[in-house]
Amino acid sequence: MVPYFFELYFKPKEGWEKLAKERFSIKELYLKVVLIFAAIPAISHFIGFTLFRKMYVQGIEDFLMMAEKDSQQSPQTVAYMKALLAALQDNSLVKEILIMLVTYGFELFKPVVLAILIMFLAGAFGGEKDPNKAFTVAVFSLVPQWMAGAFYAINSPISMFILFLASFYTFYLIFIGAEKVLKVPTEGQKHFQFIIVLIILYLILSGVIGMVESTITYRILVANF
Repeated sequence: MVPYFFELYFKPKEGWEKLAKERFSIKELYLKVVLIFAAIPAISHFIGFTLFRKMYVQGIEDFLMMAEKDSQQSPQTVAYMKALLAALQDNSLVKEILIMLVTYGFELFKPVVLAILIMFLAGAFGGEKDPNKAFTVAVFSLVPQWMAGAFYAINSPISMFILFLASFYTFYLIFIGAEKVLKVPTEGQKHFQFIIVLIILYLILSGVIGMVESTITYRILVANF
């Protein structure tokens, strides 16, 4: 599948037209793409917590200093950051490995959520309601996000900016893939309505899932190992 990457990410329209002719199974995509690329953010977090621990510690300490002066800051966020800081200062390898595994598990779940949204919305807006094609669009569109996850290793504003750009590009790829692969019609602005509704729903679900992930991670951080 690697040959598709270069053309898809540099020439999305031509790349999706070629992918539209393929028929990848969900299992095949998971084994050849998801299992590999979804590991990048998880491993990068682990590398950041171990090799670049000082950068994370400094960033958290700066955040906590600012939080003390901000009465609007969420107590839950402050408690989470304090727990993370304590784990990093204690150099708790067990906790860092567990957090990496939790991150990996949620990254593996991400394409499922996105594919379900793509499939049902594509059908609702006049396109094909095909699970395999929807999963193809979801997985190939998420690859830039997963690759950008390598920057989690370095806790810096530049990392956050790159991750934002990768997220934006993911939705751009879905926008084109919806037309080329799932045949969402472009007339009547259905194509634009599709991507707008998708972004809104995905962000809402991502927020809920993120809260669940944070809760699990926090329990790991405060546990006694």
